[in-house]
Amino acid sequence: MKARWLMLLATIVFILMIIGVPECRSETVLFMQSLFLNDQNILKSSGLELIIPTAKTVPGSQWDETMKSFQPGQDFPHGDSTGRLSILYNFGDFENGRSSFFDPDADTFNAHYGVYAVELDNGIFGFENNEADVDAITKLVAYDQLNLVMTSLGCPRSKRVFESELVGLENGISMAGFDDWIEIDAKITTNSPLHQKTKFHQGYLQYGEPPENYQSQDFPLVDMVGRLYMRYDLDTNLTIIYFAIAKNESILEETSRDYLIPIQWVKTEVKE
Repeated sequence: MKARWLMLLATIVFILMIIGVPECRSETVLFMQSLFLNDQNILKSSGLELIIPTAKTVPGSQWDETMKSFQPGQDFPHGDSTGRLSILYNFGDFENGRSSFFDPDADTFNAHYGVYAVELDNGIFGFENNEADVDAITKLVAYDQLNLVMTSLGCPRSKRVFESELVGLENGISMAGFDDWIEIDAKITTNSPLHQKTKFHQGYLQYGEPPENYQSQDFPLVDMVGRLYMRYDLDTNLTIIYFAIAKNESILEETSRDYLIPIQWVKTEVKE
């Protein structure tokens, strides 16, 4: 079954690459990716659906209209235990054949928002002695930014940087019908996605290609800000982490208000 899905995905991608419609290609590839990895989605297997706002529901949004999903499975930094990770995420909408993820003037430059769901075989991810394990959480976000995003765009390992400074931690935040969320804020220095294209990279399938007229340093460092909302859900045995990374505090607050805080939890039938 998976082999047939993979063949179909490859065929569709090939056709779309010939047609040359980056936004259609991105949506198709990411939709097929979600279907192909659906059996690894720990949110679905735990009976939890998260309804997350996108540009479809927020007027004037610079984000894309659909949430994407990726299943790294056990391939993430989970400390001494073993576990599984699922990611729901979104990035900037498309203009001139590429996502505004590449546009330094856009609100969505180098930005993502979404949800991490983590399940450990032993213990609870993100907590140590009933307190937020900031180090473990930071490693997870860095893994996403460096091993998934920057790697997919061809950023060499020697250039990849993710440095963060904790600037705020607050317990007892109320959202989605729960009053036990932890809010964590940080300043971040990491790579910009801008670079000169020399060959095809897998990340171009979802973000489009970098600007043709870009002549500066590849993957330069930029200052960003990040926010996480985290809680452990006993019913599903999942640590749920909402995340947003933005280029300034104003955009971060707006993203939190319009896209993270309104997320709705819906219990569904457990998928075996």
